[in-house]
Parts: sequence; structure tokens; C-alpha cells
Amino acid sequence: MIKSTTGTNAKLSTDASHSMSITNHKPTMSRCLLSVAIASSLLLVGCGDDDNDIIVRNDTSVESINSFNTAQIDGQFGLNGTATPAAKCDIKIEKVSYPTVGAAGERTNATAALMLPSGDGADCQGDRPILLYAHGTTTDKDYDFTQVANIQNPAVGESTLIAANFAAQGYIVVAPNYAGYDDSELDYHPYLVAEQQATDMADALDSAREIIARQKRANDSDYVNVDDSGKLFISGYSQGGHVAMATARLLEQNNEPVTAISPSSGPYALAAFGDAIFAGNVNIGATRFAPLLATGLQKAYGNVYNNTTDIFTANYANTQLPSLLSFSQLVAANKLPDNALFEAKPTNNPVLDQLPDSDLPFAFLGFADDNYLIKTDFRAAYVTDALQNPDSLVAKTGVLPAANPQNNLRKALKDNDLRGYIPKMPTLLCGGNQDPTVYYDLNTGSMMAILQQASAAPNANLNVTVLDVDVRNNRGQVKAIGSSAMSNPWMSTNTLDNVQDRFSTTLTAVQNKAIADARAAGVTDPTALAQAAGAAILSSYHGGLVSSACTQATREFFEQNFNSSVNPT
Repeated sequence: MIKSTTGTNAKLSTDASHSMSITNHKPTMSRCLLSVAIASSLLLVGCGDDDNDIIVRNDTSVESINSFNTAQIDGQFGLNGTATPAAKCDIKIEKVSYPTVGAAGERTNATAALMLPSGDGADCQGDRPILLYAHGTTTDKDYDFTQVANIQNPAVGESTLIAANFAAQGYIVVAPNYAGYDDSELDYHPYLVAEQQATDMADALDSAREIIARQKRANDSDYVNVDDSGKLFISGYSQGGHVAMATARLLEQNNEPVTAISPSSGPYALAAFGDAIFAGNVNIGATRFAPLLATGLQKAYGNVYNNTTDIFTANYANTQLPSLLSFSQLVAANKLPDNALFEAKPTNNPVLDQLPDSDLPFAFLGFADDNYLIKTDFRAAYVTDALQNPDSLVAKTGVLPAANPQNNLRKALKDNDLRGYIPKMPTLLCGGNQDPTVYYDLNTGSMMAILQQASAAPNANLNVTVLDVDVRNNRGQVKAIGSSAMSNPWMSTNTLDNVQDRFSTTLTAVQNKAIADARAAGVTDPTALAQAAGAAILSSYHGGLVSSACTQATREFFEQNFNSSVNPT
């Protein structure tokens, strides 16, 4: 068997094409930690699995990208509208290239940002905690988390926010770009394939730790006098929320210590989310997510479709993501529809035409008479199975996935659904209840219900905080799950109020600006002004308002509870 490392073992067939047959409904990816120096050549070493296994050690490399001092971070990063504190540390940014695997276990490579704090302050040197961060969904192939403050790169907003909130506060940040992005040779991205994405994250972490250790051993000029303290925090937003939770699960299974986690706005209940969308509750961004998801799952399981023309309409069947074109360029080139996921009624399919219309005010955007993305017969087959084998969360009879789905896409979604995972480490789940992109009640809400049930078990000892940042309509729930969470000092401070108050203030500012801009353009009709405000909130809610609020909550959750008080072992 040929295996790929750093820290990852993926069993591949040894035929000429290096293909992998999936016979057990999921790819096999076991991790094996190796204490080996980074070499410039292949290193063959046994890993204790069986006598026929060998390890192929691909090169791991590092490249210096940029550095920023505290004045630049505070003055040039443009984060004044967020709750980002003043920078404590300078930061040095490096790009780590590391070996990992694809959705089918094939060997490939990926890159990650390694952000190192530096400076004379006590928070900027010596033993420092690591934040392993998972980024959100993008269709942009050149998304590169090392490009902090570079407005020419699509990662600039998220990478700059994380750099200022964590690296500049004294965290070592490891942020993978994921396989399929940046300089990765993989020609697709294993989107929401839980085991692969968790493995990719763990590989990046292992490689970054080895880079830090190597630079220290060699007294490298790039070494900035920081070391891994052993405290590991995991966070991520949107897609990254799902990835962060899957990564925590993998490391927990491997008995690797994790200090605390904070997944935010993730599609944890992936199977229920898919069923809700196919039933007509189309989310904002669906035409971005669907091609990434379908391709990744097809690579992992091999049976979602026989050809892309089975699932996508003719105009879009050959569109490949990630792409060097931006999403707006893809739409302009007629390679993806802007919003239309499905054919509008009447479809002349009795299963679909009898479905009730969604009560989501934006769901109508997901339908069109033509130029829609998903073929009607493919949708009908999916919905037929969902009606015959319902997800208990969607059917409102429970919180778990369908017991026995028959549709291959539904099977794959269930396999990557994270309901049922009970994190043993302290956990913050953050989101906003009006999220039009990743539905809060369906995802965060279902995880909260499952964790509440689990907390009643003897010796459960859970420490979970669920934070809804949006207090409108008498929402904004803050829920402590487990006795440890209820006694958590973070819950007794005004931190939660500060997060929710700032979210409300920022949301009002977005709404008021939209109204002012509409009036400046000559709009006077109250209904039209309200529509302009609503559209502005919809467009900024998931990717701006909630992400900023949850970043603030995550930083303060980690800092106030664990960063200075918890022994990682």
C-alpha cells in the first residue's frame, strides 16, 4: 500500500491510475503521527499498520510571505467596524505547503497560512497557543489565507479578521487553504467531505508544528521566538464551522488533546439541510454550494451521478469549481446561475408540484423557468426518497437523520452529517437565527437539542455554550449545556451582552445606510425603502454581520476561559 503523510495515511490501490474503489460507503483515512524532520527527498518509513505498507514522505516546505507591525495592524487593516482589539503583537506570515489526500484518498498537496506572533510583549513570545482555523465557502481557486490585507485576493476579508483577532493577540494561527485551492494540484475541492476535510486540517497542523520545531532547532533566521504551548483551539465559520467540528471529532478519536473549540454557523445537520433545500427552502448562495458539494461527494463515493449531465442542466454541466473566475464572472459568462437552483412550478412532475411553497421570503430567488442549475428529474428522485424515508428533524419527529435513505446523494449527505457527535472539550456554538445561508434552527438548533439530551446522561460532564447573536423577535438565546458550562465564568460576565449589542448596532447601521443610499437615488416609497433595507441585511447577514460577531465571541470565549488557565494535558 502507498500512504501519504504528514500525519495522514490514505490507502490507495497500486494500479496505474492510482484509483480507489469505495466499498464501505466512505473513504479510508487513518492518521499516523510521525516524528520525522522535513526532508528535501522522499522518506520511506514504517508506520505500524502492516508489513506491506510503506510511507511516501512528500516534501513539506515553507515560504515567508509578509509581516506587519502593530501600527500597521491597527491602522491599515480596516477593521474599525468590528470588535477587534488593539494589536498586542507584530505578526509574521508564512505559507506552508504540505502533503494530504483528496476525497477518494488520492495523494495531493495543499497550502496553509502560518501566522506567527512576534515582539517583546509577554503575549508575543515563548510558549503560545495554536488556533487551527477553517475558512468558509469560496468558489475562488486562488483563495489564499496568507494574503492578509491584500485586497487583490478573495481571502482578504476573512484572513485579515483572523490575523488581527488572533495572531496579533498572541496566537499561532494555522489556517489551511484546503485541498483544491491556491497551489494545490487537486482539480476539485472535497467540499464538506467530513473525514477528508478533517484530515486536511490535521495534516496542516502537523506540518506547521514541524515547521516551528525545525526553525527553532536550526536557529533559523525565520524563527520568531515562539513555540507551541500544547494548547490547541479549533474554530471555523460556515463551511469552516462544519470542518472545525469534524476536525475536533477526528482529533478526539485519536486521543489528541484539544483545549476548546468554537464552530460557528456551520451546516452540521447536512442531511436535513439538503432535504430542506430540495423541498424548496432554497438558501442564499445555493448555486455556489451545489456544484462544490456534488463534485466532492461524487469523488468520495463514486455513485452520486454517472455524469455531470445527470444532475446539472446543459448550460452548467461542464462548469468546474473552484475556478480562477470569480462567482460574478462565472454568472456573467453563463457558467453558473446567480440564484436559480431549481425549475419553477409547474414542473409537470407531480411529486414536485404538490410540494408546499416555502415561507422563507427569499426562497423564490432559487427558482426559474429556465437557466436553473439542478435537473428536475434529479431533484424529483431526491425528494421522492426524502418523502418515503424522512429525516426526523425535517419531519419534526426527532433530531436525527433518516434511518435508511435510498437515494445516493442523501446517503452521502447523511454520512457527512455531524449530528450525534458529542464534543468532550469545552465548546462554543455561535450563529444568528435569521441566517439565510446556513439555517440556524436546522443546524445549530439541532446540535443544541442533541447536546441537551446527551447532558442528561450520567457523567456526561459537557461544557457547551450556544450563542445566538441576533436578539430581534425575542430571540438571541444563550444556552449553557452541562454543569461545567453553567459554572463557566464567561457566562457570568457582560461579554455575551456586548456581542449581541454590537451585532444589533452594526445591523442597524447596515439597514440605515441602505435606506439613505436608496433615498439619495430618489426612492421615496416606504415599501421600496424597506425592501432596500431588507436586501442589504440579507446580503451581509451571514458573511459579514454574524461572522464578525462570532469571531468576537470566539476570541473572548477562548481568552476568558482557557488561554491562561487550562493545562492542555
